[in-house]
Amino acid sequence: MTFDYDEHIGSLNCRAGVPQSIEELCAAELPFPHGARFNFFQSISKADRDIRQQIVLEEYGHPEELREFLSDIYSTNKFQALVETQISGRSYYSVLLEDGRYVREDYLSSGEYFLINLYRTIKGSARLIVVDEIDISLDPAAQVHLVRKLREFCAQYECNVVFTTNSLAMMHTLDDRELLYMERRNTETELNSVSYSYIRSLLFGFSGWDRYILTEDIVLSDFIETLIRQCCADVFFKYKIIHIGGAGQVVDLLRRNRKDQFLSEPKNVMAVLDGDQEQQSIAQDPDVQCLPLASVEKALADHYEEPDFPKKLPAGKGFNNAKDLFKKLQSDQVMSNEEINRYLIDANKQTLEPLIERLQQFLSTKA
Repeated sequence: MTFDYDEHIGSLNCRAGVPQSIEELCAAELPFPHGARFNFFQSISKADRDIRQQIVLEEYGHPEELREFLSDIYSTNKFQALVETQISGRSYYSVLLEDGRYVREDYLSSGEYFLINLYRTIKGSARLIVVDEIDISLDPAAQVHLVRKLREFCAQYECNVVFTTNSLAMMHTLDDRELLYMERRNTETELNSVSYSYIRSLLFGFSGWDRYILTEDIVLSDFIETLIRQCCADVFFKYKIIHIGGAGQVVDLLRRNRKDQFLSEPKNVMAVLDGDQEQQSIAQDPDVQCLPLASVEKALADHYEEPDFPKKLPAGKGFNNAKDLFKKLQSDQVMSNEEINRYLIDANKQTLEPLIERLQQFLSTKA
C-alpha cells in the first residue's frame, strides 16, 4: 500500500482500500463530537433495559482490572462498586449504589467515561491507538497517573498509544524520547524528539533546565561549558552549570537536593570538583566526578612552563602563582578564557576522556 499527498484534502491518502485486517490493528479516539466515546452513548441507551435487568438479577461481573485502573488514576475507592454487564457481546459498566440504584458509565464524569472507553480500546484488537487531546477531561493528578498506567498496559497488551496533549503535567511525566514536538515550517511538518524544558520554554515561556551540574567556582564552570561544547555530541537536555563555592558546599547542596529536590530529581543533578579533591571522602559520592587535572589554573601553569606553549606574558612580566597566571593571561589580552580552555582540552584530551564520557551520558539520551 502506498500513501501519497492528496492536495484535495491536504493530507496523505491511499487510493487503494485499506484491508480490514490492517484497520483492526489501528484505533483513533478524537475529541468531541467525533470520538468513539461520544458515539457510544446511543448504544448504551438502547441497552439500558437489559443492563437494568442484569443488575436486578445480579447477573454481572466484577471487572477487577478496570476497577484498579480507575481507582489508581483517581485515588479513590468509589470504583470498588463498579460492575460489568455483557449484552450482545459488548461490555457495559455501572457503579452500584444503595437501594438497588446504579450509575451507568455514560453518567459518570467525562474523564471517567473517557478512561473506561480508552480501557475498552486497549483491551481490543488494536495494536496502535491514537488519542487526540488525551488530557481534555482529566485533572492534572489524573493525567500524571494515566501516563504510568498506559506504560503498564502497553507492555501487558502489546500495543502502542500515541496521544497529543497541551498539558505540562503530562509532558513532565514522559520519559526521554517519549515527548515529540510537531511543528509546521513553511510547507513541511516536522516531528522532533525534544526535552520537557524545551517545550516548557518554547510553548509556555517558562525557563528551566533538565540537568544541573554543580561546580566549585566560575573557572571550573567555564571549563566544563567549553568541554561540553567541544567534546560532547548529541547533547539532548537543556542544562545549567552552577558554581557554588568550596567543594564541601558543592557536595552538601547535591545531597540536600536528594532530600528536598529543590533543583530536580537526584538523577538530574551531578557535581564536578577539581582533581585535587579526588582522595577526599566527599569525592566518593556516586554523583560526584573529579576533573582529571588538579585544577584548571594548575594545569595551565604546568603547560605554561613547556617550551612549546603558544603564548607568553609580555617580556619581564611574571606571576606569583597558578591563579595569578590565569588572570594575567586574560587581563593582558594574551589569551582569552575560551582560548585557555580550548588549549587545555586539546593538550589533555586523552586524560579528559572519562569525564567527557560521563558528561555525554548525563546530557544525552543515548546509553
